Amino acid sequence: MMSSNSRPAVWLVTTLCFLCACSSETETAGQSGSGGGGSEPSLAPEAFLSTSQYDCTATGPFAPPERPHAQDCFADPSCTSRLITAHRIATPFAPENSLSALRAAILLGVDIIETDLRLTADGEVVFIHDGEVDRTLEGTGEVSSMTLSEIRAMPMQVPSGIPQGDYSCDRTPTLDEIFGLSAGRIVIDLDVKNTQAGIITAQYMADKGLNGDAFLLCSIGQCDEIRAAVPDAPIMSRPKEPDEVAGELLYDPPPIMVHVDATEAFLTPEIIDSIHSIDAKIFANGMLRADIEAIVAKRLEGYGEMFDEGLDVLQVEYPHLALTGLGRLEP
Repeated sequence: MMSSNSRPAVWLVTTLCFLCACSSETETAGQSGSGGGGSEPSLAPEAFLSTSQYDCTATGPFAPPERPHAQDCFADPSCTSRLITAHRIATPFAPENSLSALRAAILLGVDIIETDLRLTADGEVVFIHDGEVDRTLEGTGEVSSMTLSEIRAMPMQVPSGIPQGDYSCDRTPTLDEIFGLSAGRIVIDLDVKNTQAGIITAQYMADKGLNGDAFLLCSIGQCDEIRAAVPDAPIMSRPKEPDEVAGELLYDPPPIMVHVDATEAFLTPEIIDSIHSIDAKIFANGMLRADIEAIVAKRLEGYGEMFDEGLDVLQVEYPHLALTGLGRLEP
């Protein structure tokens, strides 16, 4: 484990690296602890999947590999498997929040994908992180000021760091598209960026019988409004401070997960026990720790170490590295 003095500097380096689209660094990242000399196996995305398996030329079937647990492990308190969530679906493989990225995540055997809910000017739910389209689409403007057809007319930008493939068919996905591909294959963590989008999605899930395939990440106010409209909506609450945890466990039915910071202040025995006492799982981010160690220090053990601290679910930017570090995947 890195010393506490060295870790902040590494965090800074890798955060800057992320901003510069450094996912290509995984081409040279090797598993640590595998012995002395000799070349290490490539951990680049291309070593795990060919783009023809998941890009716009792919024809399927898009079946996940066998996992060490059932898909409903995320909501099953008796399931103790370590679950990996792919941030913005699978950004090292394809444009973020795209169907190509979703196909890649399914084929990798990722347990959960995280994506973002927003609402168009004509009241349609779309999956896009930013309030503006400028960073991720070939266009400009506010998502909330455009109709679905206007947004769908914009191709997705293709980041330079992802594998070369055909992403020409990728557009900002709709509810039918995301759930049509994901249901029965992978669980979705729906980050509610717009409360009304969360309510519409919760009702859609209830109507379609999809509560076992997804859950909504919401703030206290958002969760209250969503539950008022759809009382049984599966939620993940997000306390900002350790002293807020107790209040967020009072929902009825309780949250299926609680999103905490991976810090000593949150991961105390008392907080861990209180969350588990309502049969919820503990979720935290690994992007600024385990992912950094994997990319900068060429070290994959950090993923397992974060679980050792009390986590049940870890969200990462590099799901193929996390699954490799946990012994569930190899190039």
